[in-house]
Amino acid sequence: MKIYKFGGSSIKNSKRVKNLSKVIKSVGYKNTVIVISAIGKTTNKLEKVVNTYFLKKYPYIFLFEIEKNHLKMIKNLFLNKNYYVLNILFYFNNIYFFLKKNNILNYNFIYDQIVGAGELISTKIVSDYLNYKNIKNIWIDCRNFIKTDNCFREAHVNWKQTKKKIKKLNNKFSYLTQGFIGADKNYYTTTLGREGSDYTASIFSYCLNAKSQTTWKDVPGILNADPKVFKKTTFLKSLSFEEAFELSYYGASIIHINTLHPLKKKKITLYVRSFFLPKKKGTLIKKKKQINFKNSFFILKKKTILLSFFIKKNFVEKNLSEIFNFFSKKKIKILLIQYSSISFTVCLEDKFNKIMNIILNLKNKFIIKKINNVELYTIIHYKKYNEKNFVKNKKILLRQINLDTAQWVLNQNGT
Repeated sequence: MKIYKFGGSSIKNSKRVKNLSKVIKSVGYKNTVIVISAIGKTTNKLEKVVNTYFLKKYPYIFLFEIEKNHLKMIKNLFLNKNYYVLNILFYFNNIYFFLKKNNILNYNFIYDQIVGAGELISTKIVSDYLNYKNIKNIWIDCRNFIKTDNCFREAHVNWKQTKKKIKKLNNKFSYLTQGFIGADKNYYTTTLGREGSDYTASIFSYCLNAKSQTTWKDVPGILNADPKVFKKTTFLKSLSFEEAFELSYYGASIIHINTLHPLKKKKITLYVRSFFLPKKKGTLIKKKKQINFKNSFFILKKKTILLSFFIKKNFVEKNLSEIFNFFSKKKIKILLIQYSSISFTVCLEDKFNKIMNIILNLKNKFIIKKINNVELYTIIHYKKYNEKNFVKNKKILLRQINLDTAQWVLNQNGT
């Protein structure tokens, strides 16, 4: 089987949904699993619903807006819209019911039950439209197949159960399902982390021993740098899994890092292609015997935090292990590490606002300095690139260069 994954931008309006149907028809849809994200910025809007609900404010204003946008899309896609409207209202009614009846005051749990609905709603619309256009597919609820623990917002896949469920799919049919979501043993919705739809696709690829996986984007493939940030960019026809890992780890948004592990393990080829240019081959990611390091990769990670720890005596292994232990427990991703005999500094991202908890636990043992909203520039396959090209009026807070990778932490305010 083949696995296709389409992100939210590919279905952000009715015009894009119609384009998606043409892409699928042109590349072939038999014996496929199609993974679809939530429509456009729906996830962000549902997050507002969660935040206002948790703060005991009025979340329904945002929910009404989301419902209105989806109903408008249905009106633009189907001639006889009443049947399809009822299908969608079922999911919105479930959200309203949850908001009214829920008594569990756990933010992450509430988040997954509400935000996870975005994918269910979008896939029902897209699946119905494809069948409406005679592109036959079977809609399936991903929660029946991807089984996880109850670590809400960053759930871990139970691979044994998940593989057993997914292998029951008949490879003679085409299926359409959701990205991003799964379910725990109590059938509560769980999510795999933001941008987790790519990961969902690779889970299906792994369990079905897929021939290939294609991620459809609004770009022609992968570039060696973000064209919005860097003036000169190079289109990459192919990448090794190792290079793709590095790009993802340091903040390139084109591929979710968890996507790559299952694919590499099964040696499944990953394509990154444009849904605007479906005839173009895009970028190929695969296992390579020899890795070509001729391209430098330029990555900017914004809104990171620079955190420094100081003690009166010299650092010892016990000090470092204590700090790392807190980072590990809180699942905080470290992007850069630098230490000396008197200090230890990290640049990191704090997706779930857990840094303050670490500071409170360690402030009695360390003097801690925290700088918010710094920029981290990373150059992989560093070739004495002129840092003036991106530093400009910004102050360099930290610089670290080794044989292959260079990193700069900059204060974007220049002070």
